Amino acid sequence: MKTLAAAGLLLLVPAVLWGQTGAVAGSVVDSVTGDPIARAQVMLEPTQLGASTAADGRFRVRNVRPGTYDVTVAAIGYQRVRRERVVVSSGQAVVVSFFLSPEAVELPEIMVDSRTDRLLDPRVKETVQIITAAQLRELPVTTLEEAIALQAGVVGESYRGGRAGQQSFVIDGLGIKNRLDASTGGLGINIPTIALEEATVITNGFSARYGQALSGIVTVVTRDGGNEIDGSLAYESDRVFADGWDVGLDRFTFSVGGPLGIGRIRFLTAIDAQARVDDDPVNAPAPSDIWDPRRESPWLLPHNSGERYDVTGKLTIPIGSRHALRLLGVGSIRNRLLYDQQLKYAPDRGSAEQITGRLLMAHLQRTSSAASLNSSSVDLRVGYFEKESLRGVLLNVPERIFGAFTGGDFEFAGRAIAESADSLAALAAISGFDLPDYAVSPWGVRSFFMTDSPRGELARSRFREIRTQLDILLGRGLDTDFRIGGEYVSQRVETFSRLESYHSVADGAPAPRVSSFSPFAAAGYLELEQRIEELSLSVGIRGDAFNGRSGAELGELGTKFGVSPRFAVSTELQNATVVVSFGRFVQAPDFQFLTDAAFDDTLRTGRSRRGNASLGFETSWQYEFSVRVRPISELGVKVGVYVKRLDGLISSVPIGFDPDSAVFANADFGNVRGLEINIEREMRGGIAGRVTYVIQRATATATDAFDFFRRLRISPIGDTIIPASIEIPLDFDRRHSLIGVVRWRVPRSLHRIFGGIEGAGVLRWSTGLPFTRTNLEGDSLLGIPNGERLPAQFTFDLLLRRSFEVGGLRVGVYLDVRNLTNRSNIVAVRRDTGEPAPGVLQVEGMASLAFQQHPEPIPYESPRYRPELDLDGDGLIQGQDELLPIFQRAARDFLQPIFAFGPPRVLRLGTEIIF
Repeated sequence: MKTLAAAGLLLLVPAVLWGQTGAVAGSVVDSVTGDPIARAQVMLEPTQLGASTAADGRFRVRNVRPGTYDVTVAAIGYQRVRRERVVVSSGQAVVVSFFLSPEAVELPEIMVDSRTDRLLDPRVKETVQIITAAQLRELPVTTLEEAIALQAGVVGESYRGGRAGQQSFVIDGLGIKNRLDASTGGLGINIPTIALEEATVITNGFSARYGQALSGIVTVVTRDGGNEIDGSLAYESDRVFADGWDVGLDRFTFSVGGPLGIGRIRFLTAIDAQARVDDDPVNAPAPSDIWDPRRESPWLLPHNSGERYDVTGKLTIPIGSRHALRLLGVGSIRNRLLYDQQLKYAPDRGSAEQITGRLLMAHLQRTSSAASLNSSSVDLRVGYFEKESLRGVLLNVPERIFGAFTGGDFEFAGRAIAESADSLAALAAISGFDLPDYAVSPWGVRSFFMTDSPRGELARSRFREIRTQLDILLGRGLDTDFRIGGEYVSQRVETFSRLESYHSVADGAPAPRVSSFSPFAAAGYLELEQRIEELSLSVGIRGDAFNGRSGAELGELGTKFGVSPRFAVSTELQNATVVVSFGRFVQAPDFQFLTDAAFDDTLRTGRSRRGNASLGFETSWQYEFSVRVRPISELGVKVGVYVKRLDGLISSVPIGFDPDSAVFANADFGNVRGLEINIEREMRGGIAGRVTYVIQRATATATDAFDFFRRLRISPIGDTIIPASIEIPLDFDRRHSLIGVVRWRVPRSLHRIFGGIEGAGVLRWSTGLPFTRTNLEGDSLLGIPNGERLPAQFTFDLLLRRSFEVGGLRVGVYLDVRNLTNRSNIVAVRRDTGEPAPGVLQVEGMASLAFQQHPEPIPYESPRYRPELDLDGDGLIQGQDELLPIFQRAARDFLQPIFAFGPPRVLRLGTEIIF
């Protein structure tokens, strides 16, 4: 029966529509009589998209990619007219009115109906926040992820209180997700911002087109090459500033696009290369001990450099008048040296990480004839996505050729073993891993600091998928859209891990762990959108299926199914638009949870866990009510309340009463309630701004994620009491968040020097995230999980830019400042003290234990001898009175809370050439 159901789901529709598109609508009338003109041809150049006007003169061009178009209108007996640079955004219907004259007269300005206002358009029912290419250039952001973090309800990779990994990406209509470890790892690919046309963040995503996400959808539209060659070249660095503002940053970007010279084929190429001597800079205070080397130069951490290369290439190939083929390729590689406090005094040793990602996509589009009154389109997309991660020690650290750029590949010890998942070869000690010993530190005692990592980790993971999507859009008249779609995804998962690789399994090292399996997923949906005067309805249903096929060691299990109804209605009430929506959303679990692992789960218990191949979907119900209003022409206000109910979240469930023995299970459920207020002023008089405030409460109800909840209690009268379920904050329960963005442009005519300066400032303030208090040993909870909170965080970023025209080129100079006030934001604390720094008991306990293990004296002849510590002057540092204070200083050094603080103030000076 399950096999028949899966076949029925696949036969229902062949694939799914993912992309966010817009539309161009309006009317064509006779400029003399005012009568509507039927059968006029409307074309969008340089595409083959178009439409024919109905008897009432109205038209609608559907399924338009975000971008800038020239709109041409032609009718028999009338003068052809053309409107240039009509901008289309995701989900927006740009309404324009054309007035055609039978005589060759000057074309008046095109009238723009108020319904072009996205804020009030009732067809826009999602909670969508748009990030345009202009904003990516004008705001102090470097990557798309940084721009997304400026949107309401986003905390890192968490959307509206959900766990990281509950979002999905849609790139040029193709759904992409790192299905292996989305909750703990990133996507693996980065598209250079100079290659982006637009991105949108959808946080209620009611549409049945969207799946594989519980909390948010990010859609990305890449640029097509233009009709003329254009491009840009830029370089930025912070190395021109003093040490305190210098993290060794260099970044190059380059793009070029235009006609290829073969038919009407257009191309686009974009490259973004960035390197840092300190790839994860922190604003931690300098240590107070005069022997600590970071006291003199605390700014750059050793063995913490990184470089990243992102490349995007695209071809747009028109085929006849109704077909177009787009080919997209994205490649990313990130190499990082990973700072380890344990190896502070062995700066040339330590782990490194290499993450590579690849995306190849072909998109074939067929549109209806421009003469058709009922427009339609068919989109077929086939994509290959791969993410590979390798972590271990390097045989040789590449030499830097410029800044932190090496231009070379990492040579990992045991790479061939990890890539081939050779568990037999991994039983022996792996060449390149050295036996760790105590390092020579300024403290002169054998403690804490090592010559190599005792973890001795060699780990590799690889996730691949081939995805096929097909969507069909059928338009009936101007007010009815019917969509049908589906997808099939074939996936491959490979993992390998080996700890303590410096000695063999026979000598006590943990055995290697290897997994390899081939899951698959499928989905289909139906959706109808109907406009009835001022009322707009959207009704849809989506079906999802997946099979983990986790391998023989876990058993071959059946296919899981989920059905998701979606509904939304919006209407215009006087000068406001009201939207009500609800829907069910499902996503398959990360495949890392199907095998034995020690990854973090929903509630971050930190235990090693047994994999569970029978895991099912994580699900959520979402309800939203919002009102959008424009009190004055340049000011828009959006107010929305939402409720999200989460169920089947992945948690670790103790097996019996042993907290160190647990299995992954769909055990947790939670609730998110919130209010979003967004006030935005459009660019008028050279000033634009936006203020967003979010108040939210995100909690989970868990009965057995922790052994704390499973303990039986005895009442005073002898009865057994089983603790009831309680609500605890989710990891990303950020209660209050305020984001302010202001942009300005000084007219060139205002001042000879300051005229033409463009600028933007971004202010962010938010309350802290929750964390769990534990005892000193870390094996018992103090209070309820996530019962404490980090301090509030604040940053202010600033971008100033001045452009000049030089020899037909546009040359710009800019200053990009992050964390202008240099605030030391606390982003993590010790769970035993609730503060970044360790407590006195922690320092004394570690020092006493180390002293007991190595009480040997330090003689005068030793390079570790310190005269000022030889209290009795006998040429020996010995005994508790003389040695223990040294161990205490070393313990304080080892326990420095370096990464408990966010990034410092960073200044970037850049120049760009646009041609």
